[in-house]
Amino acid sequence: MFLNLDRNDLNVMMIKKHTGYLLVIILFVTGLLLSANVCAQNKNSKKDKELSEQQIRKRTNFFMEGNKQRILDNIDKAEEYYKKALEIDPDHDASLYELARIYMWQDRADDAILLMNKAVAVNPENVWYKLFQAELYKRTMQFDKVVETYESLVEAHPENIDYQYDLALSYIINGDYKKALEAYDHLEELIGVNEELSLKKQKLYLSLNKPKKALDEIEKLVAKNPNNTRYLEILAESFINVGKDDKALETYRKIAQLDPDNPYIRISLSDFYRKKGEDQKAFEELKLGFANPNLELKTKLQILLSYYSINQFYDDNNEQAFELAKILAETHPENANALAIYGDLLYRKGKTEEAYEVFSRAIEHDQSNYGIYEQLLFIQNELSKTDELEKTSSETMELFPMQPLPYLFNGFANTRKKNYDKAVKSLEAGSKLVVDNDKLLAQFYSSLGDVYHELKNDEESDAYYEKALAIIPNDPFVLNNYAYYLSLRNENLEKAGKMARKANDLDPENPSFQDTYGWVLYKLGMYEQAEKWIKKALDNEEKDSAVLLEHYGDVLFRLGRTDEALQYWQKAKDTGEKASDFLDQKIRDHQLYE
Repeated sequence: MFLNLDRNDLNVMMIKKHTGYLLVIILFVTGLLLSANVCAQNKNSKKDKELSEQQIRKRTNFFMEGNKQRILDNIDKAEEYYKKALEIDPDHDASLYELARIYMWQDRADDAILLMNKAVAVNPENVWYKLFQAELYKRTMQFDKVVETYESLVEAHPENIDYQYDLALSYIINGDYKKALEAYDHLEELIGVNEELSLKKQKLYLSLNKPKKALDEIEKLVAKNPNNTRYLEILAESFINVGKDDKALETYRKIAQLDPDNPYIRISLSDFYRKKGEDQKAFEELKLGFANPNLELKTKLQILLSYYSINQFYDDNNEQAFELAKILAETHPENANALAIYGDLLYRKGKTEEAYEVFSRAIEHDQSNYGIYEQLLFIQNELSKTDELEKTSSETMELFPMQPLPYLFNGFANTRKKNYDKAVKSLEAGSKLVVDNDKLLAQFYSSLGDVYHELKNDEESDAYYEKALAIIPNDPFVLNNYAYYLSLRNENLEKAGKMARKANDLDPENPSFQDTYGWVLYKLGMYEQAEKWIKKALDNEEKDSAVLLEHYGDVLFRLGRTDEALQYWQKAKDTGEKASDFLDQKIRDHQLYE
C-alpha cells in the first residue's frame, strides 16, 4: 500500500518542474498523512473488531480516494467514495466528518448536522468535530445547541481560553448576559484583569442597566494600569454615567497632568462641560484642543459636526464657528482644507479681500482641489482682479480641462483686457463642456454675444443672444444688453423696446436697465417718455455715469432744453469716464451730434 522512498528519492522528485510530478508528490504526502489519521481513528472504532482486515482495507482505500478527489475538486466523486466507506462502516467518524463538510459546501446544513451528531457520538473526544458541529448550529441559527456544544468543550478542556471566549460569545448571542459574565469571570481567573475582558464586562453590565457594576470593572482595570490615560478617560465617562461628576472632573484633570499634550483630553473636557450646560467652559476647552497640532484636522472636523450642523457652522452670526475655523487655519497653515474652511467663512462675513488672501494660500499647498480654485475664481471676479483672474483661470483650465466654469472666467478676464479673440476661444471651448446646466450654458452664450459685439460681428452677437434667450427667456441682463446694442445700431428698435421693457419688469430698480429702455425710446423718437426713464435711472444711480449723463443731455436737447443739455454734457465730461466720441464737439458747438 505504501511506497518506500528515502529522503534522497524524495528530494529528486521535489526538484522536478513538471506539473505531473508535483501533483504526485502532493497526493502522496497527503495520502500518508490522511492514512495515518484514519488508522488512528480506526483503532478506536467500535466496529473495527467486527470488520475483517479486507473490509478495513477497503474502507481505508475508499476514504483516501475520497480525500484525493476532494483535493482535486471532484466533489461529486469524493462524496461517492465517502459513502462507499460508510456502507462498509456506518460509524466511520472520519468519513462522516468529511461528508458533512461536503454537505455544508452544498448548503445542506441540516444533512451535515445529522452526520456530525453521529460523528460526535462515535468520537466525543475529537474537538474538531465539536467545533464543526458548533459552526453548523450557528449557520442554522440553533444557538441553544451552540451553547451546549461549547459548554461541553469547556468542560472537557477548562484550561482552553479560546473555548471560554467562544462560550461567552455564544451566551451573548443567545441573550444570556448573566451567563456570559460568569464565563468572563472564569476567564479572568485564568488570565487576570485585562482590557478586553474589562471592557466586555463593562458593556454587558451597561446592557443589564447596572452602571455601578460597569464602573467597578473599569476601576479594577485602572487599578492595574493607573497611568493609562485611555483607561482613565473610560473611567471618567463611567463616573458620569453614575452621576459622579466631581469624580469625572478629577479624573480628567489627572489625565491632563499625566499627558498635558494629549489633545483628546481637551475634547473630553469640552464635552463634559457642554453636557453640564457650561457652554463657555466647553468652548474654551474646545479651542485648546483645536489649537493642538497633534489632533489631526480630520478628527477636528468630525468634532465640529458633532457640535454644529452644517447650517449652524456656516451661520454668518456664529462667532464661535468663525473663531474655531481661524484656529484651524493657524494651527494647520499648510493644510488647504483648513484654509478653505476659514476662507469660506471670511467670504460669508463679507471679508472678501481677506478671503482672497486665504484661498490664494490654499492653492499654493494643494493643486488637486478644484473646489478651492473655483471659489478663488469667484472672489477674483467679484473683486475685479482681472490679471489674477486671467492667470488663475488659465491655470485651472490646464489642471481641470473638463470643468467648464474656469473657461467662463477666463472669457470674462480677457474681455475686460480687450483680448477679444482669446475670450471667444475660451468661451466657445467652455460652452461645449457644459452638461445638464442650462443657466451656465446661457451665461456662456450671453457672454459670447457681448464679446462678438465688441468685435463688431453683429450677426454672431445677435445669434448668441438668441441662443441664450431660447434657454432662459426671462434673463433680464441678456434682454437689456441685446436691446441696448440693437439701439446703438438703430436696428429692430421695436423688438429692442419690448426686451428693454421686459428687463425692467423683471428688475424694476436697476438704473442700467432704466437707461437702456429710455435710450431705446429716444431712438424711437419718444423723447418725453425717454426723459422720464433716463431721469429715473439718474436718480437711482449711486455714482455718476458719463454715458447716462450724456444720454440725458441728448434727450434734453431733443426736447428743446439746450442749456440743461449743455450742463449734463459737461457733467459727463467732468466724470473723467469714457463717453461718446462726440461729447467734446457737443459742448463746444452747443449742438447735438450722433
